[in-house]
Amino acid sequence: MTRQELELFVKMPTDMWRIAPVLILSALPFGNYIIFPLALMKPKKLLSSHFWSIQQRAEFNIEDLKERLRNNRPILRCLQAKLEDIPNGEVKENWRRVLALLGSGVHPSVNEVLACKELFCKKPYHLACLSFTHMGHLLKMLGIRRTLFRRKKLKYRAFLLLQMDRAIVREGGVDVLNTEALKNACHIRGLNTRNLSNQDMKDWLQQWISVSANIDANTYSLLLHCPIFFAYNHPQNWVLIY
Repeated sequence: MTRQELELFVKMPTDMWRIAPVLILSALPFGNYIIFPLALMKPKKLLSSHFWSIQQRAEFNIEDLKERLRNNRPILRCLQAKLEDIPNGEVKENWRRVLALLGSGVHPSVNEVLACKELFCKKPYHLACLSFTHMGHLLKMLGIRRTLFRRKKLKYRAFLLLQMDRAIVREGGVDVLNTEALKNACHIRGLNTRNLSNQDMKDWLQQWISVSANIDANTYSLLLHCPIFFAYNHPQNWVLIY
């Protein structure tokens, strides 16, 4: 699938949940006289993104991202809580440095993140080892409806993110993406693009893809935490929250 097809595939279930009440109630006798005016009054709740204006799309995306970003700090706390479970050694010191950088208001480099990769393919941060609460915050950070099958949902979202990253590379890399495509790609991955130039978005997305290029099915958890590694302290994200 192409990048655009994959992005649509990810977004479509949410759109269908939104518009389902309109489709059902409009089929009832005289239901359209009630549901259509209501849908126009509450487009974010009752209409899919296809019916939103450009201004509404930008406004609703910001609102959704703001809610997602509120889960960043709890996820970082979950990561910090397991630091002492890691055996002493070079990897632990590398990870301690990554956490210290995030806690001090900056982001680790791609190489610093990849130096801790093995922590995400076994205890304590492999998907199979994450707590129920940790997975819940990850789901909300990624904009996924909460479910009983949290691990399965996270694994599937990681798979789709990886395929989108590979599609970008396959189609020419970040340099060929237009402004709208860059904004959409960054939004999916947890970055507020308001006031960012195309080059800023390309540079940020390239960092993500550099990590993604080293991901496989056993390290999906690392990819799912990339919004923390590369967007937790981003000024545009902090503007939304604070």
